[in-house]
Amino acid sequence: MLEDHSAELIITLLGFLGGVILGFAARTAQFCTLGAIEECYYGSERTRLRTWLLAIGVAVALTQFLHIAGLVDLSRSFRLGSQIPWFGAIFGGVLFGFGMALVGTCAFGMLVRLGGGDMRALISTLTVGIVGFMTMSGIFARWRLEYVDSIAIELPPLSRQGLNDLLFGPSLQGRILVTVAVVLATAGWALSRRRYRRNIVQVLAGIAIGATIAWGWFITSTFGQDQFYPHQPESYSFVRPIGQALLWLMTASGSSASFLIGGVFGVPAGAFLAAWRKGEVHWEAFDDAREMRRHLAGSALMGAGGIMALGCTIGQGMTGIAALSLTSFIALAGIVIGALIGIRYLVEGHIPDLCRLVSRLFPPRES
Repeated sequence: MLEDHSAELIITLLGFLGGVILGFAARTAQFCTLGAIEECYYGSERTRLRTWLLAIGVAVALTQFLHIAGLVDLSRSFRLGSQIPWFGAIFGGVLFGFGMALVGTCAFGMLVRLGGGDMRALISTLTVGIVGFMTMSGIFARWRLEYVDSIAIELPPLSRQGLNDLLFGPSLQGRILVTVAVVLATAGWALSRRRYRRNIVQVLAGIAIGATIAWGWFITSTFGQDQFYPHQPESYSFVRPIGQALLWLMTASGSSASFLIGGVFGVPAGAFLAAWRKGEVHWEAFDDAREMRRHLAGSALMGAGGIMALGCTIGQGMTGIAALSLTSFIALAGIVIGALIGIRYLVEGHIPDLCRLVSRLFPPRES
């Protein structure tokens, strides 16, 4: 029995190992996408943003290097298909971002908090998984297929939606040029400040998270060649896999584990190690019914939005961008906009004007 499922077991354990690294690094460095957005919006601190962009830059650089070296075949990933589901990326991204603001973190952040004993994160994680699965293949699936997924741009046959392919065609020079540009705009900017470079914890966390995303692409590409256990190249994401993990827990004898399911369990394990090391493991619960309603609403929005956007802050914000997917850039923009709307809604009690949101992110320089 073990031999029959050896490939499945190995790839699940490797996914778990990468999840442990992600969880440990995120908990140690307090890595949080929403936190980075809040810091930029309400203050001048950019440490979390720099770590987030450093992770993206490292993920892009290593993933593209692996592809060029022939160790990863990104063309086999659904993230580089010939269809650009722009509406789902925007609409789902905004829903996800708004829900993220209501909860106070993203789906990945929930798993990190869970590792420290946060029972609010447990309830929110379960909600994300259930609503996400309902949107993917349950009672909301037909609505999603008819009114969301159907609105997309069809590229010519054999075309890919990678930024390099759209700008320069399938050329090595174009891929290298776009890769260098994205890495300089992310990791280059992140490391441009000396004070940040001296923050060893943040720098190492950004490198570890980005490298783990590339690790995911490499492992799933390698095991994807196994004819007995075919696996589409992919890396970490935390909306659909949470639902799949819940389903696997309930029907393990009739379903298979996977790299992404391993990652779902690995993240809280790694976060627990980091929290235990710092003496931060303690039980937390909802303060009152109002907080619970907010978390349930926010996590439900993240579950539905993450499926429509084909990923979360990690799935689209890092894994997809590492593949240079245009849809991932669109979805990430939607997530940021939704988060900004949600932050303003919580603080001021109303939905703000989009132009004012953007102006707050880019204030005029003082002369």
